[in-house]
Amino acid sequence: MTIAEAKQKLVAWANAQVGYAETGDNRNKYAQGKYAAYGWDVQSQPWCDVFVDAGFIETFGLELAAKLTYQPRGAFSALCSRSAQYYKNNGAYFCSPEIGDQVFFNVSGGINHTGIVVAVSGGVVTAVEGNSSDMVRRNAYGIGSSYINGYGRPNWGIFAEEMPSQSSTQPAAPQKEQTCTVTVTLPVVNYGDKGEYVKLMQQRLIAKGFSCGVWGADGDYGNGTKQALLTFQREQGIGQDAICGQQSWTKLF
Repeated sequence: MTIAEAKQKLVAWANAQVGYAETGDNRNKYAQGKYAAYGWDVQSQPWCDVFVDAGFIETFGLELAAKLTYQPRGAFSALCSRSAQYYKNNGAYFCSPEIGDQVFFNVSGGINHTGIVVAVSGGVVTAVEGNSSDMVRRNAYGIGSSYINGYGRPNWGIFAEEMPSQSSTQPAAPQKEQTCTVTVTLPVVNYGDKGEYVKLMQQRLIAKGFSCGVWGADGDYGNGTKQALLTFQREQGIGQDAICGQQSWTKLF
């Protein structure tokens, strides 16, 4: 199996999970049968990290999953900050994303959420995340979002005869925990625009509870999206102009 094929297998698994919802009290299918990985029953725990681990285990098997995520078999971590530290300890923590990375998010003053990067395009990173409002969701972010702490890069080199090039493996900050500070300026989005940034705006509005109409995040800034943005701007106490500029982008993230 090549590195590209391995990444695509993981991405395909993640995308196939979108829409799954827990049964309540954090009970979910990804924690089932994973005692050999963790050494304890992780059922009924916050499950975003368990979801990512399940992706690697169900796609590649436990032995390869442990090697890919730098976790010892029987001592996998269900805690996001500890999982991030495994990558950092192995010089595999980055500020720039690649497909197949494990993305870590800043929540409540620490690394407390995670997901699988399934796409990177035009300054936008898309991740599939477990336990995102109690279900598996596909969410998009600006690469420079302060919500993103960094990216753990799996040890994909185990699938290749040679290790990846130095440019793809040099860690951004392997010795200490820090927030990545990549700067990306998102463009102004106006009514009638179409494309990737319109879709990103719609996804962030929907994630915050503002419906963009029956078409959802379709990348087309129409009337439903306009009403959603106006309502969002009003509730945030910012200018109600239906234009997504830097102030609106900041509030959306």
